[in-house]
Amino acid sequence: MQSVGAAARSTEGTTPRPKATSADLKIGFLESVDSLNPFQGLNDPSYLLYGLVYDYLFSFDEDGNYVPNLALSASCDAVCMNWTYQIRQGVTWHDGTPFTVNDVVFTINYNSQSIFHLWAFEPYMNRIVQCAGKYPKQGCGAYSNSPWNVTVYFDRPFVPGKSLFVPIIQEAQWAGISPQQAQYSFPNPNPIGTGPFVADAAIYTEYQNQPAQALHLFKNPNYHPVGNHTGPSPIDNIYLQQFQDEQTMAISLLRGDIDLAKMTSGGIGTVQGQPNIGTQEGLLSTQYWNEIGIEQSDPGNKNTPLNPARWDVSVRRAMAMATNKDYVVSTIYQGKGVRGDSLMSPVTPQWWYDPTTDPGANLTFDIAAANAVLDAAGYNSYWTDTGTGKQYRMATNAITLSVQTNACGCPNPQNVTKLVPAGQHLEFKMDVRLEFPQEQQTANYLQAEWEKIGIKLDVQALAEDALSAEVYGGLTDTYIWYWSGDPDPNYLLSIESGYTLDGWNDNYWNNATYNQLYVEHLGATNLAQRQSIVRAAEKLNYESAVYIIYIFPYGEWAYRTDLWTNWGDWNAHPYRQMDAFWGANPLFFDLVYTGTVTPNQPPVKPVISGTTYRSTFTNITQAFTATSSDPESTDNLTFKWEWGDGNITVGPSRRASGTVSDTTTYHWPTPGNYTVKVSVADGFNAPIFSNAIFENVTQAPPSLGSITGFVKLPSGSPIPGASVSVTPGNYGNDTVGDGSYTIQLPAGMYDVSASAPLHNTSSQSGIVVTASTAKWVNFTLAFTAGWISGTVVSDADGSPLASIGIAILSGTASIAATSTNVSGQYKVSVADGTYSVRATSSSYVQQTKTGVVVTGGQVTTADFRMVAPPPPPGGGLSTLVIAGIAVAVVLVAVAILAVLLMRRKRTKEAEESKINIPPR
Repeated sequence: MQSVGAAARSTEGTTPRPKATSADLKIGFLESVDSLNPFQGLNDPSYLLYGLVYDYLFSFDEDGNYVPNLALSASCDAVCMNWTYQIRQGVTWHDGTPFTVNDVVFTINYNSQSIFHLWAFEPYMNRIVQCAGKYPKQGCGAYSNSPWNVTVYFDRPFVPGKSLFVPIIQEAQWAGISPQQAQYSFPNPNPIGTGPFVADAAIYTEYQNQPAQALHLFKNPNYHPVGNHTGPSPIDNIYLQQFQDEQTMAISLLRGDIDLAKMTSGGIGTVQGQPNIGTQEGLLSTQYWNEIGIEQSDPGNKNTPLNPARWDVSVRRAMAMATNKDYVVSTIYQGKGVRGDSLMSPVTPQWWYDPTTDPGANLTFDIAAANAVLDAAGYNSYWTDTGTGKQYRMATNAITLSVQTNACGCPNPQNVTKLVPAGQHLEFKMDVRLEFPQEQQTANYLQAEWEKIGIKLDVQALAEDALSAEVYGGLTDTYIWYWSGDPDPNYLLSIESGYTLDGWNDNYWNNATYNQLYVEHLGATNLAQRQSIVRAAEKLNYESAVYIIYIFPYGEWAYRTDLWTNWGDWNAHPYRQMDAFWGANPLFFDLVYTGTVTPNQPPVKPVISGTTYRSTFTNITQAFTATSSDPESTDNLTFKWEWGDGNITVGPSRRASGTVSDTTTYHWPTPGNYTVKVSVADGFNAPIFSNAIFENVTQAPPSLGSITGFVKLPSGSPIPGASVSVTPGNYGNDTVGDGSYTIQLPAGMYDVSASAPLHNTSSQSGIVVTASTAKWVNFTLAFTAGWISGTVVSDADGSPLASIGIAILSGTASIAATSTNVSGQYKVSVADGTYSVRATSSSYVQQTKTGVVVTGGQVTTADFRMVAPPPPPGGGLSTLVIAGIAVAVVLVAVAILAVLLMRRKRTKEAEESKINIPPR
């Protein structure tokens, strides 16, 4: 299995793909995942990522009906000011810790109580009651009034209580991240959610290396039920791959390098009708539309490069009337879309405002009428562009405007006076996205069409992040961009309201009447009344022409049909579209993989050396060691350390030949109590997490002494990864490659002990430490383990079997693993005790030997004769495949539930100089 990059090549466009060892779904986009942090991302691929990794309180079925996710139910009081959510029990975070009701309380309060700093999900949060003083507390924000119930308090009736589409985040991970950091600077290099997919250990590197690398997600094998889906996804791995151009993406789809592509109307024709390719198009469930935004920001008395005529509704309405939306849809978008108009899409007809049914409001394309509007408004003089010789309009006299603006930063603005000076040219800058050629073509069309009404457009194509900076920075007069949102009107109506001026409102329009309609629609419990209010707000926005929504473009999707089936009908059931990012998308549970899957067994749960509770001081470097192993020696293991402060360290990938160790160092600059974990991933299964250790970090005193020394074998060979602990105080450190260690600590008398997996423990008492001096304390440890070894052969002919997975279990916990060599032999070192030994293979029936007794310094034999399963009667799935899948599931459960001992391989004393020793 490998990550597919945009540069991958093959010789023929539709050559069948080789059989995979896992059910991998590779998805292509033209946009990048612009942030791993759900508070920072803007692009649709980012929101798809968040919907795969995180869960929401509710999700949607394929028809847009709410289904329980992390909330089992939701109910409101008589006027829907207070909503109570019953929270699902038995859910685990991706790091193996339990999800609790406190995580929900934390998430909602983290967003709602910091709304001026953390505005990413502001439309869902801005009506929640602010708390005075410390929270959580009853009556404001979110509060748990009873076990597994959370009540959210709103400042007025709030009907869309199930539409709080805020990703539920882990309190343990985010509590130390300030809202300002979350919104602006924290990269979230280690996304931890409860969602159906788990981030790869190297996802931050993958994110940074886009488009050369795809972002990799593993299936969450412990995913909880959502809607009609009661188990994990059938997809083993998802890869999110950015492409820099659509042609390359189309070629990759035809070659089979990707399985699913989000395309445009300009590119979908290149793959339609090709072998093994299916396509669909239709209105997007995300309400997606493209608009011409006209900047309304008011800088007050500050100088601005923007044209003041942008405040004139007559100018904006003339622009709208000079925009032939039907031409744009039919010619530039090749008919693949619906003429745009209002804030809600026809995909939700119950909320859509159709101005064609309201003749007095319809800004119909009419060049003559647009010219008449500008004449009547006082723009009936002309200036000549010296570069082209063309004439454009300007204000004949000074024009005084009475407008409402964002200057007050409030939802009830008063009218202020704005002046369009005499001679002001009707010349406007327009920004468009570099990534989307059709938007550039639309801008070029507008440049020519608006010229017919005397308006000059200066078009500038920018990368999306640069366009975003200009738009939200108030540095462009007009722009072509897009919006998308959930099916409830709250979100999309909010982004034009005065309640999101400090966040999502990109054109900074602020209208008191609209703001009042927005608030009223939130509290309308009668559906017909709410529909009427929503459409009145949409009409007001439409008539203002601050947004000229010109198209509801079709989503254009293409996918492979040779390895994945059951794609479904995305028009009849739009909420199974790949873009439906509200968590637990039915598509990712209903797809059926038709290729061959060879189950891969997960690694052994990693163990961190040393004691569970440790102490150190700020800026003192600490060494940490963890070990794991894997039943497939051909796998590569990657360790990822989480330091409890938002930072991570990812070790190099190492071949799983015997016990694998990872040693790294870290220091904390700030006092606090930090939870340290390590996960190990083999590239096939979701990462397996260690038990946590806890580091108490305090401010260093003015002067410290130190204990330093070496930990070695009797032969004098160093033991890297040994742990040295000091009491009182719980100070400690691990040895590095030469067996040395250093522990900095206050002056005093201490007891010091050293230990290493499969070695004895040695202690020294009464060690006196003085300030600013080093006290040497050396240790010699002896290897004390025994071995389990054996030979695995075929029962049919006695031939040795290579690559048979061997797992050593203590009770039900897998404590070590390896695989047989070409001679069918294996050997594993373990401590004294009684074990079970399990032999697994995708080609043979699993076998287990119990009661295997091991004595230190001795070898215990456990041989296996592997039996091939009988062929299935009448065809169908072989018992071999079924057994292999069962093994994988059992071992995942074992790896996650186990409380492991440190038991690793050893060889003769000449090789006993490190923890990761091959068997003798």
